[in-house]
This record gives sequence, structure tokens and C-alpha cells, in this order.
Amino acid sequence: MITFNNAYLAKPKRYSRQTDGSISIMTGLLFPLLIILAGGSVDVTRAYTMKAKAQKTLDSTVLAMARSRLSDDEIGQQGKTLFDNNLTLSNIKADLQDAEFTAKREGADKGDPSIVTGRATLSSKSSFLGIFGMNDLKVGVFSEATKPNPLPYEIAMVLDVSGSMNKNLNGQPRIARLRDATLNLFDRLERSSPKEAPPSISLVPYSTSVNIGGLSKGILESVSVAGNPAGSGDVWAAERFRGQTGAGYDLSDESPDTALMPFVTAAEIGDSEPSAKMQPLTDNRDIYRNAVKGLTANGFTSAHTGMIWGIYALSPKWKSVWPKDPKEYGTANKIIVLLTDGAFNTTHNIGARSRSDGDESNAYFQSACDLAKAQNVTIYAVALSLDAASEARLSACAAGSGGAMLSANSAQGLEQAFEEIAAQIGGLRISS
Repeated sequence: MITFNNAYLAKPKRYSRQTDGSISIMTGLLFPLLIILAGGSVDVTRAYTMKAKAQKTLDSTVLAMARSRLSDDEIGQQGKTLFDNNLTLSNIKADLQDAEFTAKREGADKGDPSIVTGRATLSSKSSFLGIFGMNDLKVGVFSEATKPNPLPYEIAMVLDVSGSMNKNLNGQPRIARLRDATLNLFDRLERSSPKEAPPSISLVPYSTSVNIGGLSKGILESVSVAGNPAGSGDVWAAERFRGQTGAGYDLSDESPDTALMPFVTAAEIGDSEPSAKMQPLTDNRDIYRNAVKGLTANGFTSAHTGMIWGIYALSPKWKSVWPKDPKEYGTANKIIVLLTDGAFNTTHNIGARSRSDGDESNAYFQSACDLAKAQNVTIYAVALSLDAASEARLSACAAGSGGAMLSANSAQGLEQAFEEIAAQIGGLRISS
């Protein structure tokens, strides 16, 4: 059995009684340090909170700038001010010491995105750590986002201005409803386009033909299918093709410098000539808007002529013709928006030059659609109060292009169709 001497057991008790004063002294010495440490932890907590709030605010600022229409240069110039304003709105009690925002493209090709970056340093007065010379709490934050750098829009508006567009559509002529819907589409495109890349738009009004009177006579055949162009300055296009391919036509977008353009004389057109002239591509909003506002309706329906001239309007091979050069394929989102309210019924340089030649007109139309799709042109076709067979032709045209056929049977339906097109074009821009 192991036993313990009671005398030894008594000593620790005596010693413990003798250390009471030492503990009190140590506690008194450590207490100020404990207060400083507690206060320092408050400052550290404040710093972490400030950093978390600042990071969230910087993230939202960088994302907002990436999604905005600000140019890369404007982001660099305005970023600090925008971030400082957002700090105030976020109720972050700190001083912005410095901030730098940049937006630069990583690649040289059209469509390469910009990388938007934001760096900032914030400071706030410390409460306790100043005892150690740390008068300011400083935190740094960094954020990065990708800014879509879209391919520019090049859009040909191929619009039916035949006589049937004078018919009533919920209290107003169809042509008036078309003007309003088109201008609303422009509104949306202009708002969604970056400032450095406004949309370029061509207007191709068609009825019995397309009035290309603004073009130089140098691109026209010296003799048309039956004579010379009218002396008034108006010139109406006939069909250009290289031959038939089965049920269709062999078409190309080659320059008229290579293959001159056939035209139709005033005598052939008779009293159904379209007076509204084709407007080539322009990014001047006043020009293309005024062209739409001036549209009037008369004549028959040669939609295939409108379609092929929509392609010519976007073709880089026509640089020698248009005042503004179309961009090369692949460096712009090229889009055709076609509207018609009637069955195709008019041909000039094909068939028997007839106003009841729907089959040949549709064959040429589908061949033109195929040519557009071969060049990756997106096609949107709007069927205004059309029968099922005509809608099927438009659907076949748009199919496989990335666009769509939309039906409209009322003024509201027409507005909605054009709004849907604007929304889908916006989607193309974001995904570029």
C-alpha cells in the first residue's frame, strides 16, 4: 500500500495561500492589454465588414458597367465616380483612397469581348489600433467582368409597300401601322446598341419592283428587257440571274462591276411604279427614320426583288456602289427583316414578265433566301394577314437562318412581331 505523509500534503495548501497577491498583480498588469486586444478585435471586425461591403459594391459596379452602353474609354473615365456614388448608396462609412477602372479587349478580332476590371483601396479611422500607430484601417478590393463587345448590326428592312398596304388595319392603313412598328423597332435597336457601334440600316421598299433611282447609271445594263430607264431619275430593278437550277435560279451577290443590273422602264412599269427609293446602309438615324416616315403604298407585289436587293444592300461585294461600305461577312451581324401582306405576283426579267407569275416569283424568292443563308445572313419574315400557303413560303425562307417567321393579323400583332424581332436581334448581339 502506498501512503502519503500528511506534512507534505499540507504544504501546497500553504503555498496556495501565499500566491494570492501575485495573481492580483498579474491580473492588474494584463487587464489593459486585454482591453487593447478586445478593442483591436473590434477594429479587425470592422475592417472585414468594410471589405465585404466594398467588395459587393465593387462587383455590382463592374457588372453594371459591363452591361451598360458605356464605351471602354468611358468606363476608365467614369468608373471611379460611379463606384464612389455606389459606396454612398451602400452606406459604407469609409473613404475611397484610390480606384482604377479599365476595359480593354483581349483580342484584335471583331466581337472579342472586353475585360472590365476595377481596383480600389478604402480606409477608415481605427478605434483602438491607433495605440500601436495603426491610425487607419485600409482594405483593397478587386473585381473583373466580361463586357460583350458585339459585332455591329447591319440590317436590311425589306418592306412591302404594295397597294394592299393601304387597307385598313384596326382603324389605320396598314402602311401607317408598318411605319410605327418599324420606328419602334429602331428605338429598341438603338437603345441596345453600344455607342461605338450604332446599327447600320438599309431600307428596301418594294412593290411592283424596287426603285433603285439613287444608284449610278454606270451599274445598269445599257439596254433593259425593253428599253432605257426613265428620264426622271427613277430606275426600277429587274431580276438578275445566271440561269435556272432545277426549280430555282442561280443567283449571286457579285458586284454590278462584274455583272451589270437589268432594269425596267417606265413604260413597262406603267402606273404601278414604287415611288419610295431604296436607302443604302447608313448609321445616321435621321436618314433611315425619315425614309420610313415617307413610305407610301401602291403597286403589285414583287417580294423576290425586294429580297435580292436586301442581300445586295448587305453584301461587301457592293462596296463600289454604296456610300457606306458593308462590312465583310463574319465581321457584322447581317440581318434581313422582310414583311409582306400579299401573295407574290409580279416578275420582270423571268417568265413572261407578268403580274400573275407567283410560281416564278416564289422560286426566285426561295433562291434568294438560300443565297442569304449561305452567307450566314439571319432572316426574319413577317406575314401580315396572309393565308397559310403564303406563310409556309415565308417559313421556308427563314428556316435555318437563325431567324424566324412571325404572323400578324392586327395592329397589336404587328407591333408584337417587330418587338419580338428586336428582342431576338438583341440576343444575337449578347451572344456574339
